[in-house]
Amino acid sequence: MTEIKNRAKFGIPDLDTALDGGLPRGSLVLIEEDTGAKSQILLSKFIAEGLLNNEYCYIFNMEHPPQAIVNSLNAFGLEPEEYINNDQLIIIDGFTDAFGWGEFVSKWKYVCHDLSNISEVHEVVKKATADIKPYNNLRGTVDSLTTLIMATDSERSILNYIHHQMAIQKNYGTTTLYTIHAGAHRPELVKALEHIVDGVIWISMVEVDNEPRDVIQIKKLRESRYSSRKYFFNADEEGARLEEMRKAFPGKP
Repeated sequence: MTEIKNRAKFGIPDLDTALDGGLPRGSLVLIEEDTGAKSQILLSKFIAEGLLNNEYCYIFNMEHPPQAIVNSLNAFGLEPEEYINNDQLIIIDGFTDAFGWGEFVSKWKYVCHDLSNISEVHEVVKKATADIKPYNNLRGTVDSLTTLIMATDSERSILNYIHHQMAIQKNYGTTTLYTIHAGAHRPELVKALEHIVDGVIWISMVEVDNEPRDVIQIKKLRESRYSSRKYFFNADEEGARLEEMRKAFPGKP
C-alpha cells in the first residue's frame, strides 16, 4: 500500500482503504453525483477529518446557504465556529450574492459576487487561502462545478480553469474535491473533465428491493492502487461505511 503520510483521508475507514490510504496530496478529485445521492456526507467528512488533524480547510459553496454547510459539521462532534474564528476553517460564500444582484448582503469575510466571472472565482479562492502555510496542509471542497459551468456558459473557460487549478494544487500540495452533477452536462464535457483531473469518485442512487441505496465507485485515482469495485455507501447517525455489493447479493458476480 502507498505510504499514507502523504494522503488526505476522509475519515471513513472503508473508503480510505479502497482509496489506497486516502487521496494523494495535491490531488483535484471530481465527485460525480446523481440527484438524491448522499454526496454531501463525503464533503463534510473530508473537511471534518482535516480539521481534526489540524489541517486548514476551505469550503466554497454555491448551492446552499453557507451556515447550513457549517452546521452539518456539528454531526461529527465539531464546533465549526471555533475553527472559523481561529482561521482554520475558511468559508467562501458563492451563494448569497452569486450574480451580483446586491439584494442580500453576506455576513462572510470571503464572498464571490459573480460566478459568471471565472477570474473573480479564482481570485476569491486565492485571496481566502493566501496566508495558509505550509500549503500541503490545506484541503478544500467546491460545490459545485455544475453551478460554475451553468453560470459561465462556457465549457472552454471551465476546462481552462480546472487545468490552472491542477497546476496550483501540484505546486502547493492542496487537495480539493469538486462536485459535479454529471447528468446535467454533455457526456463529452464530463469525459474531458475526467481526463484532466487526478481522481473521479462516482456516487449514485439505485433501488434494491424497492428501497433506495447509495452506490459509490472510485473510477480513477492517480498514484494509487485503488479498488474500482462498486460498493453500497451506508451513512447514518452511527457514521459512514462501505458494503461490498457481492456480499449483499450472495451468489452474484
